[in-house]
Amino acid sequence: MTTGTRPTGRLSVVADRIVCGLAWTMQAVAAATYTAVIVQPAGWRSMWATDPVNPICLWVFAAGMAGLWGISLWEEQKNFYDRRSQRLYRKSSLLGHISVLLVAALAAAAQPERIGLWVILAMFAFYATLTWSAWMRTRFLPPEDQAVIDAIHDREDQQAAAAHDASQKEQRRQRLSAIVNSLGYQLTDTPAGQSRKEASEQTNRWSVPAGKHAPLVYFISNGNRIKIGTSTELKRRIRTLALRAENIALLIDGDRRLERQLHDQFADLRIGNTEWFAYESPLTDFVADQNRSARKEQAK
Repeated sequence: MTTGTRPTGRLSVVADRIVCGLAWTMQAVAAATYTAVIVQPAGWRSMWATDPVNPICLWVFAAGMAGLWGISLWEEQKNFYDRRSQRLYRKSSLLGHISVLLVAALAAAAQPERIGLWVILAMFAFYATLTWSAWMRTRFLPPEDQAVIDAIHDREDQQAAAAHDASQKEQRRQRLSAIVNSLGYQLTDTPAGQSRKEASEQTNRWSVPAGKHAPLVYFISNGNRIKIGTSTELKRRIRTLALRAENIALLIDGDRRLERQLHDQFADLRIGNTEWFAYESPLTDFVADQNRSARKEQAK
């Protein structure tokens, strides 16, 4: 008996398109329902008679929020792999959706069949949100794949922050140098980047163990920042950080207890609540000293 091969890839694409179409259809149906309720003259008759400015402002507000709703949905669809952007666009779309829904509910409140209209509005809002959330969940990457994307975005953020920090430091140095020169002196201190350069020149080439190994505390640099962490699968950890073995500045045998001690030791250089630290003295001095000690041990 023979069994035919199922075109799972093609079926997956078709299913994704069906769910996508359903999600967008529900958004369009919800928007059309809100619009149909909002444009009913009976909903605004009393307000229009009192002050025409108020309904006009509400209509303009609803139109603007509808635009925010649609644009945010489109951007969330495109940036589903960027968790931070995806969450931001989800919040923006919900803000726009709820705002338009509230204007529609306000218009329905002045109509005789308001209870039925409120039920209809709530039903379409629920199904529109449910189908969109379900479709976006189908687009999310597996956790291990998402970790790689997150690491790339973190690296880009760190590079941008490093470039900004370097630019700010250079501007401060130029300003300080101009002030010192105006006083008849010359600024001769060593730039902060020099200590990093000296430390990198004294860094060993560390080999990365293959597979699982005993706990290691690693110092891995990226521009003017360095990460102090621990791992039992260093090669995989480097890959998730989107870095290379050449970025390793130091390896020390140790577990999370040593990691916490080092975090406390260099707390003044810590960047927020992350495991990244400014790669400056005394951290550069510590890395250089540890590398010198390692070279001496290897030379014995």
